Amino acid sequence: MTKQIASFEAHKTEQAGTILYVGIGTAKKLIACSTVDHYNPALPPTDKNQGYQRPPERSRLTKIGNFLIGQNGGVVFPTAVLLASRKPLEYDRKNNMLNIFDDEQLQIVDGQHRLYGLKYAIEEKNAVQLENYPIPFVIMETSNKLDEMTNFRIVNGTAKSVRTDLVNMILTATYANTKRPDVPKKDQWRIVVSNVVDRLSKDASSPWHDAIILPGEPIVKRSETNTKIIPATSFITSLRPAYVWLKETIMDTTCSTLEAETDYMFKVVSEYWHALKTVVPSAFENPSEFVIQKTPGLFSLHKLLKYLMGNMYKGRRDFDRKNFKDFLKDHPEITDPNYWRLGSKNAEIYGSMKGFEELFEELKVYYEN
Repeated sequence: MTKQIASFEAHKTEQAGTILYVGIGTAKKLIACSTVDHYNPALPPTDKNQGYQRPPERSRLTKIGNFLIGQNGGVVFPTAVLLASRKPLEYDRKNNMLNIFDDEQLQIVDGQHRLYGLKYAIEEKNAVQLENYPIPFVIMETSNKLDEMTNFRIVNGTAKSVRTDLVNMILTATYANTKRPDVPKKDQWRIVVSNVVDRLSKDASSPWHDAIILPGEPIVKRSETNTKIIPATSFITSLRPAYVWLKETIMDTTCSTLEAETDYMFKVVSEYWHALKTVVPSAFENPSEFVIQKTPGLFSLHKLLKYLMGNMYKGRRDFDRKNFKDFLKDHPEITDPNYWRLGSKNAEIYGSMKGFEELFEELKVYYEN
């Protein structure tokens, strides 16, 4: 039997077909009926129980809590927290009362540091005077978790410029086995490429094994215990041109699902990087001393991948390790480890999107002569 855990006076409205409840609740009540769907690195992105938000930063929430304690609650936090309900809510229209039950708590979409800061102050610092601190809220009814994640991405990625790479990765997992017509066309490339990058990082035989900073993982300095050198977001962005070419030329007619596209592209990209590692092995032995696995190498070599695939396709050659090696093994710059070495003033000097294009053009000259 369900139990009512909170009730709020609220106004019910609608925006773009989504039911919204707008009101003000006390900190104690909102804390009691809400939670955050946190990402669990122990679970695969495809797990139905996988969350999509990073855990709150302890230093940030304690700062908020201590500030509120110091001001004795006499400070204005006028911005509403955004919550979501994954099921229809009970609303008394006559009395404008919204009732929340314990069978499913509200999900915090935006505002976890504010609410967790208050929770820290009330529960850990015993600042009971903050229990009745008023917090404006907006609660939206979502038909499923996918809609909730999409709204999180809109609010934090479009309106606030907060990192949303984690939710992008989870969204790709949600779409993983979906037929392409059901997936927004603009999202298809990101879904496939995100899954390719995830597999490259986790495949024990990959040149990129444990070298990619996946969404939800902290960005820390490389060390003996930390081998990660490039953010997944950079890798995903750099692969887009190769994906577009493969989709338009091959995958659109040969792959019926996004999962099939992922399998095909993963094999191509993996074989390409195995070939690169074969022709210039020393540049991969200590990645922190070279830029071949950093953004200059990543962007320029993925542009080169697209170019080489065009030539190989015309020559009816498979996109496998042997054929990629044949195209790479005699290239004077690519096969020279010093060209990729930090401090050599070669590839490392190309440090912007414009520079990556210039580096690609420089590498391409060999094939045009």
